[in-house]
Amino acid sequence: MVKETVTITDEIGFHARTASLFAKKASGFESEVKVTFNGKTINGKSMLAIMTLGVKSDATVEITTNGTDESKAMKALIELVKNNFNS
Repeated sequence: MVKETVTITDEIGFHARTASLFAKKASGFESEVKVTFNGKTINGKSMLAIMTLGVKSDATVEITTNGTDESKAMKALIELVKNNFNS
C-alpha cells in the first residue's frame, strides 16, 4: 500500500472535469485507489464519489493505492494532479 498527500491546485478544485480525469486515470490501473478528504474516504475510480468530497482549490487530499501496480498508479495520479489535470 502506498499513501501520499497532494494539494489540488485547480482553481475550482475537484469538479466534474477534474474528477472525471482523475477517475479515468485511476481506472486504468488494477490497484484499488482511495481518496481521503476531511475524514471521508471514497473510491478514487468513481467520478461521482470524488465530487461528493467537496474538495476546493488549495485543499490537500490523501491518495492511497493498493495492489499489483500501486506504485505506477500513485506516480501517474500525483503527476496528473501536479500538472493541474493536464495530461
